Amino acid sequence: GALREGVEITLRQLHSAFERGRLKEINPVGEKFDPNRHQAISAVPGDGTVPPNHVVAVLQKGWLIADRVLRPALVTVVQAA
Repeated sequence: GALREGVEITLRQLHSAFERGRLKEINPVGEKFDPNRHQAISAVPGDGTVPPNHVVAVLQKGWLIADRVLRPALVTVVQAA
């Protein structure tokens, strides 16, 4: 209904404002751990699905502004062997 439509319009406006401000989300599931963009909260043993030193879970997404880290992503990584 009207509420859903209003929420979708607001979301679209927010996304375009983020793009204009060069604000990007950091959501690195499955990516190699990058200490410049990610903050490891914990490490877990690997089960073979995700390689060592890669992000297995994101507890809190991070943010970039114009490629500068505003807030690192808080992540769990797979332990190195």
